[in-house]
Amino acid sequence: MKFARIIKGYDHLWAVKEPDKEYDELTSLFEKWNNADFLFDFFRDNVKDLRNNFHIEKISEAIQDTFEDADELEELILKFPYTENLDNSMFKPLDISDARCVELTRRKARNWNRGKHASWLRIYAIRLEVNVYVITGGAIKLTHLMRDKEHTAMELDKLNKCKAYLKANGVFDKDSFVDLNKEG
Repeated sequence: MKFARIIKGYDHLWAVKEPDKEYDELTSLFEKWNNADFLFDFFRDNVKDLRNNFHIEKISEAIQDTFEDADELEELILKFPYTENLDNSMFKPLDISDARCVELTRRKARNWNRGKHASWLRIYAIRLEVNVYVITGGAIKLTHLMRDKEHTAMELDKLNKCKAYLKANGVFDKDSFVDLNKEG
């Protein structure tokens, strides 16, 4: 597993970067969330969840909402790294078991203050220590549980695999993570 630093010169925000892929996981998310063809296909395939859970009838409205939300989320995640608010304002525990752990916890980020409706965009990450994260991926989440849909279940699997990889390689904080990247 390889990792890319999101902002050069700073060791607080990283993303998984598979060697066979053009982009790291964070860049790839924003590429998809700003691609009208991808979004049209996604919402067409998931229109029932869109209508039942968000009461949105038109795919065009969902696409426009995603464009707006993705722009806001990208600004938030790229603005926050220079502050100490990643823990407080951006990333929250994925579930109750992650709220009790301290080391290598699974987290989710979204635009928590979205106006129209709750944000369906999610960024998933492993928290290494206070305000230090490794992004493993993300999704458009239209259902309550990640296991309810194949694409979100895959994101949960990626989170768990990254956490296991980091543990198996002795990572427990930012310094041990940076050391692992120097070796690889």
